[in-house]
Amino acid sequence: MKKSLSAILSLAMAFSMFSSVAFGAEDAATKKSSADFDDLKDLTAEQKVIFDELIGAGVFDGVGEKEFGLKDKMNRAQFAKVAALIFDLEVDQSKKSSSFSDVKSEDPANGYALPYIEALKAAGLTDGYAPGQYNPAGEVTKQELATFLVRGLGWEADAKASAGVSDKTVSDWAKGYVAVAIEKKILTSGADGTFGGTSAATRDILVLAAYAADKAYVPQGVVNVTEAKAVGVQKVEVTFNKPVDTAKAKLELKAGSSVVEADVKFADDKKSATLTLKDNLKIREGNYTVTLSGLEANEVGKTVAEFKGEAEKLVKIDFLNSNDTLAKSKKAVVKIKASNQYGENASLSAGSYTVYAGNNNDAYVKLVKNTQGELLLTLDIDKDSYQSGYGIVPVNIYENDSRINATKNFKVGTSPFISKIELGNARYSNNKDSLTTKGESVYYDVVNYDQYGNIVPFNNTEEEKSNTNVQIIGYEPNLKSEVGDYNSDEILEVKLYLNQNVDKAGEYTFSVHNQAGRVTGTVQIKSTKVATKIELGELKDSNVAAGDKEAFMELVAYDADGNKLSLEDLTNDENLKRVKVSSSFGKAAIETAGENRGKIRLSELPTNSKTVFTVSAQIAEPGVFDNKWKQVTVQPARYADSFKVVTDPARKIVSGADSALKIQVLDQYGKELKELKNVDQNGNVSSSGASYTVAVTTATYGSGMSIDYHADAVKNIAGPLDNSFVVSGKEVEHLNKEHKFVYKGAGSTTDSIEITMQILKNNVEISKISRKIEAITGSETLNYSVEAVKDLFNAVDNGSVVTSVYGPDKNERDAQRDATTSKFAREVKVVATDAAGNKVAVPKTITSVTGDASVVKTGVKDNKGFVIGYKKGTSNLNVGFVNNKGETLLRTVSVNVKDEAIKTTKITAKSSVEIAKLPAGANVFEVAEVKVTDNYDVTYEKLDAQKYNYLLGVVFSVTNVRDINGNQAVGTVTINQYGDISYSEGNNIHSFDIVASTLGQSVSIPVK
Repeated sequence: MKKSLSAILSLAMAFSMFSSVAFGAEDAATKKSSADFDDLKDLTAEQKVIFDELIGAGVFDGVGEKEFGLKDKMNRAQFAKVAALIFDLEVDQSKKSSSFSDVKSEDPANGYALPYIEALKAAGLTDGYAPGQYNPAGEVTKQELATFLVRGLGWEADAKASAGVSDKTVSDWAKGYVAVAIEKKILTSGADGTFGGTSAATRDILVLAAYAADKAYVPQGVVNVTEAKAVGVQKVEVTFNKPVDTAKAKLELKAGSSVVEADVKFADDKKSATLTLKDNLKIREGNYTVTLSGLEANEVGKTVAEFKGEAEKLVKIDFLNSNDTLAKSKKAVVKIKASNQYGENASLSAGSYTVYAGNNNDAYVKLVKNTQGELLLTLDIDKDSYQSGYGIVPVNIYENDSRINATKNFKVGTSPFISKIELGNARYSNNKDSLTTKGESVYYDVVNYDQYGNIVPFNNTEEEKSNTNVQIIGYEPNLKSEVGDYNSDEILEVKLYLNQNVDKAGEYTFSVHNQAGRVTGTVQIKSTKVATKIELGELKDSNVAAGDKEAFMELVAYDADGNKLSLEDLTNDENLKRVKVSSSFGKAAIETAGENRGKIRLSELPTNSKTVFTVSAQIAEPGVFDNKWKQVTVQPARYADSFKVVTDPARKIVSGADSALKIQVLDQYGKELKELKNVDQNGNVSSSGASYTVAVTTATYGSGMSIDYHADAVKNIAGPLDNSFVVSGKEVEHLNKEHKFVYKGAGSTTDSIEITMQILKNNVEISKISRKIEAITGSETLNYSVEAVKDLFNAVDNGSVVTSVYGPDKNERDAQRDATTSKFAREVKVVATDAAGNKVAVPKTITSVTGDASVVKTGVKDNKGFVIGYKKGTSNLNVGFVNNKGETLLRTVSVNVKDEAIKTTKITAKSSVEIAKLPAGANVFEVAEVKVTDNYDVTYEKLDAQKYNYLLGVVFSVTNVRDINGNQAVGTVTINQYGDISYSEGNNIHSFDIVASTLGQSVSIPVK
């Protein structure tokens, strides 16, 4: 017997079949809902969801164009045939006689049902209507439907064990079945409290019962994967025949034999799961499989489902504007939806489309994609040729490859005024769902619509800001607001932020008002978490050595509910007063800023090795006491012990080239040594102890070889950095930086240079390292190739690349699309090896770079080659260059261009900044050396990060503003969207933290 959801839904389908002339699956264009039927207008909201799902799935249809047939009935003969078919019973069509006296094959109305009635009886799904009778022409009652569902869903034993309902409207034989049906919430009693067991079962009852059975049904036996299919360009839906144990179940997606990384989310009923492809991967043409694992072998049957993937394709383009009239404006916005085969917004970039708007395209300004993936077309129709009331603006848009298009004529209306405002979703800077501490903020898009229902762009002028009124409803003096365009998308944003910590949680309503538009929203505030329990962790660098100036110990705190406090919570004013830390030697304090924020800073440390001291942390408040301590033994002072090669130079070099080398001095604990000290036999720093230095010697042979030392080394290491010098004290930190071998000779085999570094203890060598590089002659044959080029962004064609203003200059679009000037471009590098496979440093001698002009753009500048993405695709680059023999060679490398939107993957900055270097008007991007890396592995540094911030979306916030005594400062610090800093009552400010954040990535920059 087949027992599945299809059984229940097939019963529903059968009701439809017997109630209407014809039934067929509907396509998306003709899909109906409850709104299409007049007799379904009074459904409750919950019922409407159920009816819409089953009508939309094609399970139910109406009995007429506008009539669903909510109260239609079916007879028992029809019911028998349906039941036999949906439970896949064995039906003997040759049977001509029945075990029921009232079932006759010659009955013209119901004789067809005889074989099905007998099959139903043989399967135990019916006992008849009365002894020896089935009553084929009779109506199916509610209690009979309950009995059928309970038996079909495998709850027969429960029904027989049940005491049954105490309901006079239910026959005695059915009371157990009705009780189980009600208990399982498959069927319900009426408004009067009775079930109405003998009343006819109508279509409305069946719809609700079928839906409820779906949710409650758990089939017997093993778990089977029933289906897998693509439901989006990045989504695959997998269904099971029964709920799975989601704690153990694992799903793996493969394209052919290759694993496709995907996030898995199981449905609440555990009968299905959605796989979302990672890293912007998309379903492509080909065969896919989904495999279920993690469950015991005796728990599963079919574990693999296959489906055929298809590449994303554009199927239609629609104009989404609710009105065919545009306001007369320099920035009239037309919203467009380009749909793929899944009904999603197509992932094609804005540059994949061509637009003609107005007379000779004179109205076109730009086409971009918003964060929802819709296309926004900006038009300038504030011209004499487009008069209000009768001007017409024709718009035609088509996709460049498929030529799928849409055309519409818009009327020109009057000047725009804001008549409606919509509020976007909250975007909390802490990536949580509430504001908790000072400096945290939340952003909301505020979309203004004009009198025609079209978007009104926000120009970020002071006048437009002043026209937008934000009112916070309810009293929370530390919740503040401001407005602006913080991500340069021409959509107004409201920023709400805390200027102080709060001790009371709550939900606050705010309203935004502009002209005739008004909207309200809510912001969640949680009170700052209070520490009630503490733990001491390990030392940051594993140990404290004699002579160390400071050390940091981990500190972990928990609130009363056992939740671990964040660094922001741990270092707020309340917890800094609450958690007392101390050391039996020297000083101890909780660090409030920078990379060690939240750790215990130990200073004025013992100077003698083997000294033991105790670090303590304590909470002593009314009703709360916790005390933890940890002993620390001072280890022998750090001394130079070994070398580590960070960047290994090439073995050989061609004239005109350079090759980087970076060698670090390590202490006996394997850490980079930043100061050389004298250490005595007891392990203490002492002027009478053993002297440690690093001797650097350079042996040069022939001519033209030299070492270009890092600028910091030249500046900070005493004496000329010639063929022999000695490094001592803090100079070693600068020796550890990256330097370069440089060759400008004639290419003689006698030309070479070797650098040797020796760690000396009392002038006796204890460790040594050397690196040598030799010249390549013009006659030696080298193996040349082009270094692999990482994936490119389609910057030339992408509509998101626009001219922007950040700081004093414009970042022109043309410069961003030029291979020799854009940060989106990559340098094309020629590399070489000798016959033995040794790396050879070669100069920049590229003369030409060419590729498929429909995919990439190229350029050469200062003997360097560059490439930038144009359109999505793959191209071979032909790279011309001059080799060491003076010959012009040609090599090829393949490049791939993607159209995935720019998003940040990493942000870093200096570990700290002196406050004197950040006066009012200084730029944080530059002074803090902000570096942002995107998903194409392109790093934007300092002012480049500022110039491209319209795509990167870095937002600055300031926290922990303190005076010289470490107390909360009176003044405030503000950093605008361009990174420019300003102060209010700045004379009182001694230190603060800058948090630079973007798309879930952040970095803290202590300033003091």
